[in-house]
Amino acid sequence: MIVRGKRYTPHERQALLDVLTPHSDVLFCLFGIDAPTLVAELDKILAKLTRGLHDALMDMEHFRNDTIDRASKLSEKTDIADLDVLRDKIFEDPELAVRRDKVTGEIFGLDLFDVEKITRLPKALLDELAWSPGEEREFFAPGQFRGWPLRVWPTMKRPFLRLDGHILCFDKFALFDNFYRVLQRAIFRLAPDYTQTWNDRQKTVSEKIPFTYLERLSPGACVYRPVYYRWKVGSGSIQWHEADGLLIYDDHLFVIEVKSGAFTYTSPATDLPAHIASLKNLVQNPASQGSRFVDYLESAAEVSIADSNHNEIGRLRRSNFRHVTVCAVTLDAFTELAARAQRLRQVGIDVGQRSVWVLSIDDLRVYADLFHNPLVFLHFVEQRMRAAHTELVDLDDEMDHLGLYITHNNYGQYATKLASSQTADKLTFHGYRTPIDKYYDAIMQGETPVPPRQEMPARLAEIVEFLAVSSKPGRSQLASFLLDAAGDLRKKIARTIDQQLRDNVALGRARPVSTFGKHAFTIWSWSSSAPRNAAVALEHAREVVAAHDEQSRLMVELEYSAGEILSEMHWRYVDLKGLSDAEIARIRHAGSLLRRQRIAAARAQRKIGANEPCPCGSGLKYKRCCRP
Repeated sequence: MIVRGKRYTPHERQALLDVLTPHSDVLFCLFGIDAPTLVAELDKILAKLTRGLHDALMDMEHFRNDTIDRASKLSEKTDIADLDVLRDKIFEDPELAVRRDKVTGEIFGLDLFDVEKITRLPKALLDELAWSPGEEREFFAPGQFRGWPLRVWPTMKRPFLRLDGHILCFDKFALFDNFYRVLQRAIFRLAPDYTQTWNDRQKTVSEKIPFTYLERLSPGACVYRPVYYRWKVGSGSIQWHEADGLLIYDDHLFVIEVKSGAFTYTSPATDLPAHIASLKNLVQNPASQGSRFVDYLESAAEVSIADSNHNEIGRLRRSNFRHVTVCAVTLDAFTELAARAQRLRQVGIDVGQRSVWVLSIDDLRVYADLFHNPLVFLHFVEQRMRAAHTELVDLDDEMDHLGLYITHNNYGQYATKLASSQTADKLTFHGYRTPIDKYYDAIMQGETPVPPRQEMPARLAEIVEFLAVSSKPGRSQLASFLLDAAGDLRKKIARTIDQQLRDNVALGRARPVSTFGKHAFTIWSWSSSAPRNAAVALEHAREVVAAHDEQSRLMVELEYSAGEILSEMHWRYVDLKGLSDAEIARIRHAGSLLRRQRIAAARAQRKIGANEPCPCGSGLKYKRCCRP
């Protein structure tokens, strides 16, 4: 009940436009105002309650200077000794008089909060949104928690107060956190016949909005909305089921379920069953529906999806998707509970064994602002869902997940390492959303801040940006492979590319670099000094695979144009499958020779310590690998 501020202030206007625009006709019928005009008027209140005092103080300073200037000019023209006369003379200027009344009213009076002075909202609407003294009787009614903030606050039901003929608004959170639902209840009371129309329109717009933002996050994605499929659940009969939508981007599949229902506004202190029911409706049910589609997807090598008329619109293969995310999107924001969706079994909310990403449309707006590269967004989603599998990452806000990702990248792994180095049974992460808060605060200050993002060397950022505008299949997997690298490895990759480009010029040929261990791959950097030779690159990668008995190895080829600007990329996983016995024997011999050459080169430079990594690149200690 005391958590307020459900969305960042710069999003308040768009959030209301998204959900109120479909109801413009009934708003105009009941109150004489359409949705865009209503939101524009509310935006005026928001301006007064956020930067209004600052603006008023600035206005006062300008007003003071202009008043002094006019007084000086009057004194030069006439000899006025009486200050009262001088003051009256000064304010014979109607513009100064109006400015005087505005400044004094806003700084020394209540004009910053006077809704009728700030806006032109119709009286009929104000009457529905304002309490008169003594009118609200439930907050102090006899019973448990009488007068406590654990009860529903009066301003959660109506955001305005009527006092001495003025309608006042003091709290922007009371207004904007609850306005949509307050207006909904008022319309239902005044026009009960509109209830079903409201619900239908709300469902339509709620199911559309998430895809608007998800498509901004993954431009060019393939979207099916809604989809139908025939599936047998448990021991029941085969029947048609619906999923609100699917979004496919490269090898990622999002199974999206949208809930437009309201999260209860009652207090959990007095009505806990209503909160449990809301969680079941907005978390458990969509999680179950999304998981049901994944069960269907995994039930056969290929499955069919249909439209509302049950006509086939596509066929999907689970094997085509490296990552499948069940995503439950809600119209109402209840981030403190949504972020803990996997931890709600103790209160009877079971989302199942699959991790489910529960978030609000407000959260999606933030992600659409902050992620400008779809592949980075997909990598975040991968890390977000990995973190959902560990009990160590138990956060109270969706934005803390993003903050942890920006700071620690694989933050689930970070939490595991942190826990193993300490004796604590539970980890608490605080303040990770602070960079995001500061970003939106800077926007409120009129600045143009850079969105918070992970540190990334320029060479690596160039690769990820190049992949983002590419349409090559598998680009997401390669981007995630590179982005999985920790900070030191990211810098090493960037330095390697720079060194390879310098070597191209100095040697007149390209020199590959291979890494080993958990992040094993081979990288080539081609340029005008050393044009691409695909056959040589493939042959070398196969030799590395043979030299270390690897199943396969990622090979990345980068082509740079004049000015060392990335112009093309090629990548593939290299193995020895499909080769003849003679070819395999030849490659294994070359691989063995490659290992010996590496060892000889290393020994020629210095003595190799027994516990050092073996120069052959196996990842083993020298004493356990190639030491004589």
